[in-house]
Order: sequence, then structure tokens, then C-alpha cells
Amino acid sequence: MRTSVLIPAYNCSRTIQATLDSVLGQSVTPDEVIVLDDGSTDETLSVVESYKPRVSVVRQSNMGVASARNVLCERASGDLVAFIDADDIWHVNYLEVQSRLFEKHPNAIAFFTGRVNFEGDDAYHWEHNPVDTLANAEIIPPLSFLKRYNAAPGPFSCMSHCCIPKMVLKTFDEPFQLRMAEDSYFFNLVGPLGPVVFLSTPLAAYRIRKGSLSSDRLKLTGCEVSGFELLEDRYKKLSDRSLIRVFENAFASKRRSYAKVLLGAGQKLEARKQLISSVSNSANSISVGKSLGLLLTTYLPSRLQPKWPSSDR
Repeated sequence: MRTSVLIPAYNCSRTIQATLDSVLGQSVTPDEVIVLDDGSTDETLSVVESYKPRVSVVRQSNMGVASARNVLCERASGDLVAFIDADDIWHVNYLEVQSRLFEKHPNAIAFFTGRVNFEGDDAYHWEHNPVDTLANAEIIPPLSFLKRYNAAPGPFSCMSHCCIPKMVLKTFDEPFQLRMAEDSYFFNLVGPLGPVVFLSTPLAAYRIRKGSLSSDRLKLTGCEVSGFELLEDRYKKLSDRSLIRVFENAFASKRRSYAKVLLGAGQKLEARKQLISSVSNSANSISVGKSLGLLLTTYLPSRLQPKWPSSDR
């Protein structure tokens, strides 16, 4: 079995060295490591090129992380594709564990481990050695995964602790879309294809950085809605009505979330449009009731309205 590691990189010269060191220091050496420099204007390219020939480098003008991931996926030759962002860190046993999970569950469409969050530009120093907990891995059927992912994506919200079989990626010409929320689009795209394996042991460290794309809640929630719009026709063609209903309810919920952030940004008319659309997205009476109730709230005097979420996280 071959393993590919894919790293999209943009203006990350301060952090990518620690990322590459964690990838190249794995207990099971990856068969290939490919970095795509997405038009960086800092020293990212020179830092990455210093790792040649252990690392292959691709460059393109700045087109965003979804485009970068698509190019990387096309170039990957491994049976198992491991994603990591250019500011995150893996435990030394990360790829070993993921490879063993893939061998044990060859029909799964995605493999997640747990993760920890940290701040700053320095490398993350692990304070523990994971015990052999593969037997504790959870096998999540498609319906359950889509429900959990869209209700509380926390355990699955970062590509840096996720591996995907190459055969799953080859199912789609462009598995990633949008400049933000490309992971939300991707997991709702592949979710119906098979089970997901989740091992809660934290084997990846996610770097929290101020000013990152994900900190703009208004753009992020808007892109999540756009992703659902792109997927709507695909889901309507599914034969499994339960999967369709989960998608419809999640779509309506995403519109409601977006509407709340729009209201916090003072964009009342656009928020109402989202809420009206959310009513038609789902036939579920509870979902419809939530959307209508929220819509009516927007017509109350400002002093009687709740405090809406801010645009920034």
C-alpha cells in the first residue's frame, strides 16, 4: 500500500517547516509528499524547496485551497491520501495508525483521528504516546455521519486529521469546490458513498491563527450555503430517501445559521431571503417551524430581537 501526503501552501513560511518536519518524521515514512505553493508572496517556496528531493513541489498562481487540493489529488499516486494544512502538526505515529485503519477497513470512505488545538507559530510538542487503540475505532454509517457532521462538525472539521482512499477521490473530477468551506462541500459530497472510520485518539494538532479565512463567519457560512446549493441536484437523484431528508434538513439549518450572521451584520433583507428559502429546503415540520419563527423575529423591534452572532469568530 502506498501513502501520499498532500499539502496546500499559501504564505506560510513561518509554520510550514514544522509541518514538513512532522510529516517526514513519521514512524511510517510516506511514499510521497507533495506541496502545492498557491502563489505565495513570502518565503514559502524557498522553505519548501529546501526539502527536495524528499518533497515534490508544484506551483500555481493563487486560486484558493479548493483548486490546490484538486491539483494535488490529481497528482497523488498513493492508495491512501493524507491531507495536512501547512500550519498543522502530526503525531509521529499518525500515518502508521491511519494506514492500519485503512488496511482494517478497506471499504471506508474516510478516516479521522482526534485532534488538539494550539496557538502560536512554534511547533507543537506532544506530551503523550498513544496506546494501541485501533480496536476503539468507531465505524459510522453514511446516514449517521451526515447527521453528525452537519449538526456538530467539530470532530470532523479539519482536513489535517483525515485520510481519504484515492479511489474515493477518483470518483469526482473536482472533489473540492469554493474558496472557503471546501471541506464542508467535500464531506457532504462523499458522505453517501460509504462508512467513515473515527478514532478519537488525538494524533493531529490544529493551529489556531487570528485572521485566518475561517475566522470570517459571514463569508464562511455563506460559502457553506453555496456548497449545499451545488450539491442539491446530486442529492435529489439519490434513491435513498433518508439521505435526501438528512441533506434537506441540514440545508435548511445552514440557511438559518447564515441568516443569523447576516442579521448580526445588519443585512436584514438578505437574511429574510435565506429564511424564506430555508422553508422550501425541507418538508420537516420542525425545521419549517424554526425557519418561520426566526423570520417573524426579524420583524420585531430591534430592542426585542436577540443578540445576533457577529461576523467574526
